[in-house]
Amino acid sequence: MDNNIAIYELEDCPHCRGVGQLLHEGGWNCYVECLDCGAQTTFVDYDDAGSKEEAERAVVRLWNMGKVIRIERGE
Repeated sequence: MDNNIAIYELEDCPHCRGVGQLLHEGGWNCYVECLDCGAQTTFVDYDDAGSKEEAERAVVRLWNMGKVIRIERGE
């Protein structure tokens, strides 16, 4: 069990002002996604615990800068 949990401050969604959440997929990449509209950052890959933390910081930085992707209905 991972006892070293990092806490990151996420700004509101740049698209809808909803809540963002840091997510991991498959244990090898992470991204931030809005729980309201689904806007998200790009996926950032990692190989180990050190690069996992770097990847988390990278996606949080992208989210807080407003660099998100949002697929509209019909696209």
